[in-house]
Amino acid sequence: MSSLIQARGLHRTFSVNAGVFRPRQLLHAVNGVDVSVERGGVLGIVGESGCGKSTLARMLLGLTPPSAGSIFLAGEDVAGMDRRALARRVQPVFQDPYSSLNPRRTVASIVAFPLDVHRVGTKAQRRRQAIEMLERVGLPARYADLTPGQLSGGQRQRVGIARALVMKPEIVVCDEPTSALDVSVQAQILNLLLDLRQEFNLTYVFISHNLAVVEHIATQVAVMYLGRVVELADTRTLFRDPQHPYTKALLASVLTPDTSLGIPETGLGLSFPDPLHPPAGCPFHPRCPQRFAGCDQVRPELLDTGAGRVACHLYSNATRQ
Repeated sequence: MSSLIQARGLHRTFSVNAGVFRPRQLLHAVNGVDVSVERGGVLGIVGESGCGKSTLARMLLGLTPPSAGSIFLAGEDVAGMDRRALARRVQPVFQDPYSSLNPRRTVASIVAFPLDVHRVGTKAQRRRQAIEMLERVGLPARYADLTPGQLSGGQRQRVGIARALVMKPEIVVCDEPTSALDVSVQAQILNLLLDLRQEFNLTYVFISHNLAVVEHIATQVAVMYLGRVVELADTRTLFRDPQHPYTKALLASVLTPDTSLGIPETGLGLSFPDPLHPPAGCPFHPRCPQRFAGCDQVRPELLDTGAGRVACHLYSNATRQ
C-alpha cells in the first residue's frame, strides 16, 4: 500500500535569543525526519517535551514551512499546493479544547466555520452540516446554540473533532488531543477517534507523550529525540521488543496501577541536553546506559533492523568494529 502522506528529510530551524548580550542562535527543532503514513493508518509520534513533535505536526499541517526537506500528499509536493486545497485534505485537532475554540461563538458556528471559509453551500446548509457532524461525534442537536463555556472538557474536544471533520479531510493531525482531559474522558475520545477513522476512512498522525494512549490507537510509532527519529516500527513490535535504549527507557517510565512498585527507575536522570548545543555523535549518548567508544563521535543513521528502523550504534556493525 502506498503512503498517503510522506515527509522526506524534514528540517526546521528557529533563530532564538540565547540571552542578554549574546548573539541569537539556531535551534534545530526538527533535524532530518523521514516518516510516512499509509492510507487508513495511524502514525503515533512520541518523545519527551521539546523533542520536536509539535513542530513536526505543524509542518505536516502546512502551518509551519520546513527549512529543508519535502512533504508529499498522495505523491504531490505540498509546497506547490494551494493552502485552501491543503486545508480541505489535512485538518488539526488541537491539544487544549479550552483555548482552541472561540468562546464568543456558538457550537454550530464553530463547527461550520471551515465551511464558511471555503464557501460551501448556503448558510442554512452549512448549519445543517455542522449539526449532522455534531451528532456523529456524540453531541445532540440541542448543543448547537450553546457556547464553549457551557460545555465540559470532553464535550469541547468533541466540538473540535467535529470542526476538523466537517470538510471531510483525508488526514487528521492530532496534537496531544487527550492530554487536557480526565482519564475516563480520554478513553471516550480515543474510542470516538477510532470509530470515526473507520467510518470516514481517515488517516491519523497522533502526537502524544502518553505511551499507553499511543499503544491503544496507533498502527505505527515513531520515537523522537532532540529533533530526530531514533526508532520507527509497527506498534506491536515496538511495545513488545523495543530496540533503541531511549525507547526502552520511555517504556520503563510508564506507571502501573500497583502503587507498591513506586516510581519506575528509567536511568535517564533529570538532565535533558540543551537543544541549542546538542551532544556530538549520537545525541542520546550522554544518557545512554549502553554507550561505548564511538557513540560520541559518529551520528547513527536510521537503519532497517528487520523489526523496524533504529538509529543506534548497537545495530551498526561498522561502528563497533
